[in-house]
Amino acid sequence: MNKEWLTQGIIKTKQWQFYRYVVDWFEPHNKFNRQQIDQWLESVQSYKHDQTTTVAKVTIGKFDLVLKRYNARSFGHKIKRSLRQSRAQRCWNMSYIFAQAGLNVAPPIFMFEERFFFIRKHAFFANEYLSGDELLEVLPAMHETEQLQVVEAFKEAMTIMLKYKLSHGDMKASNLLWVNQQLFFIDLDGARQHRYAVSWLRSNKRDRKRFLKNWSGNSELEALFSWLK
Repeated sequence: MNKEWLTQGIIKTKQWQFYRYVVDWFEPHNKFNRQQIDQWLESVQSYKHDQTTTVAKVTIGKFDLVLKRYNARSFGHKIKRSLRQSRAQRCWNMSYIFAQAGLNVAPPIFMFEERFFFIRKHAFFANEYLSGDELLEVLPAMHETEQLQVVEAFKEAMTIMLKYKLSHGDMKASNLLWVNQQLFFIDLDGARQHRYAVSWLRSNKRDRKRFLKNWSGNSELEALFSWLK
């Protein structure tokens, strides 16, 4: 996939009441705020909504985006989360880090945090919508030749993650997309680039274990990824 977006211009705005990154070609970049983002979310049916996250595919002008709102569970949770990087901010940063390392990700479009002084109230992240299939759904239905293509793509990705000490943090097969014969990583709010090898090894072991869990009970698919054990 073309990664020219890595060099695109970014508009950064940091004020006491909000914190925003947005690509400069995104048409509403000068006027959107928390209220506008909520309206975008409410205009469609979300395909994930729980205590911590609301996710929906939205169309804004000519752009198809996956839009996420990270929901704070309580005032205490807001205080706790304010002491560390938001998941929206992590998604934004790790999208660039993964892509610069050579991994495929959905191009990020904007990140927005609403604040009350140091307390982060709400956080949002949007990336380009990718027309592909979740690996969890598509891999069992593939022919053997294409399954082997997935295995090779995954091996290449794991080699890159080793080289740059990257971990995903939630390696469910539903967080991996197969798009035009290429493997893409999504949902990077738990991803990290580790400073120390010992930290990366622990996280990589969890990633491999979580990925293998996807195929538990399917001996043929388990055999494809036996090298991960």
